[in-house]
Formats: sequence, C-alpha cells, structure tokens
Amino acid sequence: MSRFIKLVVISILSTAIFSTVYGIISLTPESEKEPNIYYFSFTDTFVFTFMYTLPVYIVVGIICSYLIDMVARNMQTRKMYFSKLLMYSLAGLVPALAFYFLFEGTQLDYQLLLYFFALGILAANTFYHVLLLMNKIFNRKKV
Repeated sequence: MSRFIKLVVISILSTAIFSTVYGIISLTPESEKEPNIYYFSFTDTFVFTFMYTLPVYIVVGIICSYLIDMVARNMQTRKMYFSKLLMYSLAGLVPALAFYFLFEGTQLDYQLLLYFFALGILAANTFYHVLLLMNKIFNRKKV
C-alpha cells in the first residue's frame, strides 16, 4: 500500500476514533439537562466533529506526518517514540489554535484556549497511535 493511501486511511480511522471520543465526552447527562433546551445527541456531535475534523486530519495530519518523519530520520535518539509523541503533540497545537481563532475571534479566553489545545493534542496523538498500530499490522503481514 502506498504511503499516501495509508495516511489517508489512517486519517479516516483517526477521525472516527476522535469523533467517537469527543461525542462521548461532550454528552450531557440526563440528570443535568434542563427542560425545553436542545442538547446535541452523540450522533449529532459525532457527525459534526467528523465533518470538521476529517479535512484537517487529511491535510494537516498527512503534511505533519511527512515532516515529522523527515525530522525523525535525521535525529539520533534512542527515545524515538517519545520524540515523535512530542512532535505530534506540538503539531496538534497548530489546528487547535486555528480553530480557536476561527470560533472565538481575537478575544483571548485562556481556559477555552487550553481546552482547544487539549483537543488538538488528543487529535494529533490519536493520529500518531493509529499510525503506529497500522505500521505494526502491515509489518506483521510482510513477514
């Protein structure tokens, strides 16, 4: 399987996992719901998250993955997993910052900014770990 196609598949799988996790996290328990107020269901949240994050995963995820691999090839470290984990985490801050300013404008709310950063890091590390899993699966089949 070509590397680009593999990264597109990883992007789709990562988007599904991230959307599922975010859908679960953002659910409001029945005991906290107020009457006559609409709350997004898991399905609503999953679909909206999937729609907005898939293009980001495909564009930013694939580009960052290529760049991180280029940087990692030139590194002489025995802790490659942690080095790449850090690089993917930092790469997740870029779309998080873009989404923050897209939704909030120029006003700065540090608590909300940290929330977006946490989501960006979660999304990037989801991509990285799905990539590791796919590499492990494909390397097993070659043997």
